[in-house]
Amino acid sequence: MRKKIMSGIIVLFVLILIGGGAFFLLPKVREETASSRNVKYTLEQLYSQNGHFYVYFNREDCPYCDNVKTDIEELAGNEKVIMVDTELLKGTQNYDWDAHEAKYDVEIGEKTDGGEIEFYDGKTEKDIKQLYPPLNYKILWVNKRYAELHEGKEFGKVYAVYTHPVLEKDDLKKDNLIIPAVPILVEFNDHEVINYFFDDKEIIGHLNSNTKPLDSYWNLD
Repeated sequence: MRKKIMSGIIVLFVLILIGGGAFFLLPKVREETASSRNVKYTLEQLYSQNGHFYVYFNREDCPYCDNVKTDIEELAGNEKVIMVDTELLKGTQNYDWDAHEAKYDVEIGEKTDGGEIEFYDGKTEKDIKQLYPPLNYKILWVNKRYAELHEGKEFGKVYAVYTHPVLEKDDLKKDNLIIPAVPILVEFNDHEVINYFFDDKEIIGHLNSNTKPLDSYWNLD
């Protein structure tokens, strides 16, 4: 009888331990699932993946990342998507946005003394939108603050700002991966990058989503 009681106590003690372990482990599992964007990867691990997949580079406290969060989660339901917080990833290179602006941004007009926007060569807003499509550009009137922060931009002028980073094939290799900023959705196939979609509006466009980009196309105030 005493043996049965002792066996029962041991079984009860084991069950309590298991239950307690589950109690402490469950929040951890939930936390890891909820923060999947913070999984730590190395470039070697990313480039060693076989087949077709996406890598979604993002970081915490990024409003543009938050704007496409639901879209990325939906994509992950149909495709293989690896989510990587760039702050946890070592070995990536920076993009030269100053050189990019000097090469690709185009002066297209100015604001008159009467406060009206006047595009050069008599172009209309419709012409501008066709020449500089919203997926890769924004149309910007330069105020004094913007002119101070961006060399080559003249106060009062209007520019077609090319928001899409220009990356060559060599810029997308494991030993020289350039991450211009986040969010960026990079498409891989058998260890190589085959495409990339930068910022929320390009990701939205690629996924044919109804989500609205945070930034407006016309910035003329």
